[in-house]
Amino acid sequence: MLTQLPNEFSGRARGRLGALLLGLVASACAPKAAPAEQVPDSPPPVSEPPKPAPATAGGEGGECKVDADCVPASCCHPASCVPAAQKPDCTDVMCTMQCAPNTLDCGGHCACEAGSCKAIFASP
Repeated sequence: MLTQLPNEFSGRARGRLGALLLGLVASACAPKAAPAEQVPDSPPPVSEPPKPAPATAGGEGGECKVDADCVPASCCHPASCVPAAQKPDCTDVMCTMQCAPNTLDCGGHCACEAGSCKAIFASP
């Protein structure tokens, strides 16, 4: 048994509804965009250190005085250290949990030695 639609819902209204439904179906069936970045099986390359901060007037006092004055030079798998004033902005950075060799990963730390920031790698 077919039901007749009221007159208010005929003609142009049906055409608009049909176009709307066709548009929804077409957008739902459209191919999806590929992911922006796929996770590789091999370890990621070590990030480049950030650009150094501008030099301070006089340049006296060296880079550091205590270990706390030094921080990793890059957000992911850092292989060197820089003064805290040159700390990279890692706000929107996501790193792997991998222990990359020759980096500060998994036990390494930054130290101040003879006024310079140095990377101290963990023993294997």
